[in-house]
Amino acid sequence: MSTIPLHRLGVAALLLLAGAVASAQAGSAHHAFWEVKGRSNTVYLVGSVHMLKPEDSILPPDMLRAYERSKALVMELDLNDINTDAVLGSSLELAMLPEGQTLSDLLGADLYANLATHAKALGFEPEAMDRFQPWFAALVLEQMALGKSGFEAGAGVDEQFAQRARADGKPIIALETVEEQLGFFAQLSEEQQRQYLRATLKDLDTEAGDAAVMVNAWQRGDSAELERLLRKEASDNPVLFRALTTDRNRRWLPKIAAMLREDQDYLVVVGALHLVGSDGLVTLLRNQGFKVEQP
Repeated sequence: MSTIPLHRLGVAALLLLAGAVASAQAGSAHHAFWEVKGRSNTVYLVGSVHMLKPEDSILPPDMLRAYERSKALVMELDLNDINTDAVLGSSLELAMLPEGQTLSDLLGADLYANLATHAKALGFEPEAMDRFQPWFAALVLEQMALGKSGFEAGAGVDEQFAQRARADGKPIIALETVEEQLGFFAQLSEEQQRQYLRATLKDLDTEAGDAAVMVNAWQRGDSAELERLLRKEASDNPVLFRALTTDRNRRWLPKIAAMLREDQDYLVVVGALHLVGSDGLVTLLRNQGFKVEQP
C-alpha cells in the first residue's frame, strides 16, 4: 500500500460514513445547527462536514459559542483517542479479504477494470487495494477523489473541534468505536459490497458537482435540500443507508436524550445527514417531546 497514505486513510475514510461534503463560512445563515432544550440544560446539534478545503474551514460563530458553553464534546468517534497502529492493525482486519482471496477475483473482469481506470486516474495502482474488501476500496477511491479536489479531513468540522478539545482539556464522549464503524460495512454481503462499489465509481465522475450542491444546502441550513439528498442516498443503496444512517440514529438517540436530563450543556457533532429527515435526530428528539430549534 505504499502509494496510499494509510497512516491517514484508516481514520479519514471512516469519517465518510453517511457524512456530508460541504464548506463552512462564517456569516452564512443558520448552517446545519440546532439547539435542543432539556430540563435545565441545552444540547447543541452540529451537522458535521467531515472534509473541507482549508480555505473554507472557518467555523461559524454560533457553533463556536455553543462549544464554549458546553462542558463536553460528543462525537461519532473520539478523534483524540484513536490509536493509528490499532486502526491499521486489528481494526483494519475487518477490511481485509480472507486469505487467498483477491479483490480482482471477487469483482470480476469488468468491474475490476472500471476500478482500475478510476484508481489510475487518481494517481495510484489498483493492485494496492487487492487485499481489501470492495467497500473499503470504495472508501479509498472516494477519499482520494475528494483529496484531489482539495478537501482535507484535517480541515473538517470534526477534526477542528477535536483539536480545540485537546487544547482546552475538554472531555470528548464517543458515540461509537472504530470497530463498530468498520463493522457497518463489513457486515454487508459480497453482492451488496459490489453494488456499493459500482455506485461509488459512477458518482466519482460527478463528485465536484455533487459536493457543490451539498455545500450550498449546508451553508444555508436548508433542511429541505438536505432531506432531498438524504432520500437520494436512501434510494441509491437502501441497505447501506439503513445501516449507516437510520440504525445509528436510533442507537444514538437514548444517549443524547439522557444528556438532556443533566445540568451541563453538550455539543454533539455528527454527520449533517444524521440530523434531517423523518428518521433524523432532530425529528426523533421532537417526537420524544424535546423542543428543537434552528437558531
